[in-house]
Amino acid sequence: MKPLLLIAMIAGSAVRGIGQVSSPDAAHPFAADLLLGASTIREGGTWRSADLVVTHTVPHTVGYLFLHRSTRPEGSGGYLGIAATHDWTSRFFTYAAAGGSPSHVSFLPANRFDVEADWKAIQTRLVLAVGATTARYSEHRRDDVFSAGLTYYYAPLIITYRFFRNTSAPGAVRSQAQLAQVAMERSGNLSAYLRRSWGVEAYQLTNIVIPQNVRVSGNTTTALVRKWTTSRAGLDAEIERQAKGSDFRRLGVRLGVFYTF
Repeated sequence: MKPLLLIAMIAGSAVRGIGQVSSPDAAHPFAADLLLGASTIREGGTWRSADLVVTHTVPHTVGYLFLHRSTRPEGSGGYLGIAATHDWTSRFFTYAAAGGSPSHVSFLPANRFDVEADWKAIQTRLVLAVGATTARYSEHRRDDVFSAGLTYYYAPLIITYRFFRNTSAPGAVRSQAQLAQVAMERSGNLSAYLRRSWGVEAYQLTNIVIPQNVRVSGNTTTALVRKWTTSRAGLDAEIERQAKGSDFRRLGVRLGVFYTF
């Protein structure tokens, strides 16, 4: 059985502005964010992870490098990704990303591509977003995700909603998920968010005599606090709870440091 893919994809890529560090100081345009995590599973077992995100900020553009390594009872693997946001005009910007894993484990995509277009409206406080993601996994599985939503900025608060529609192959099995997030952003001082995503994991189980469609509801709640302790560095702390169906429960913590240079 594959993981709760759609909700995991949401948590990993949506609402990027509060999700990664970028330098607020033009004299130090690079930022590196290292996070180490561990999760306990109610049925037994432990997940461990390490994430390194490096950003480079130049006028109108932020570039990202993602390095991920995780270990679970079903295997270990790594993921490498690159991405960029770009302001085309004062009211329109885009995000594009590409990445993949050579590890051939069920919970990491062999390749993944993301695109998103964002339009600013209502005196730039409201941002409308439309995006798409395609991800291929081992065992010939593929997910195509369409997303749409909005973000409202009322400094220092940022309120976000996203709707996701997923089509899983084989079988063209459809499912949907949603995300809501409230964040606070004080550049160079403190940022934090509380995120809730919920939806349905749906796919076709093919390793049986007669393939069957599987549908399981799930949700994930994440809270993160990022505090600058000096003008160039700080600390991260994140806690996450995930539930799937009536049996799967996961509680995880990630701690980290970041530095601009």
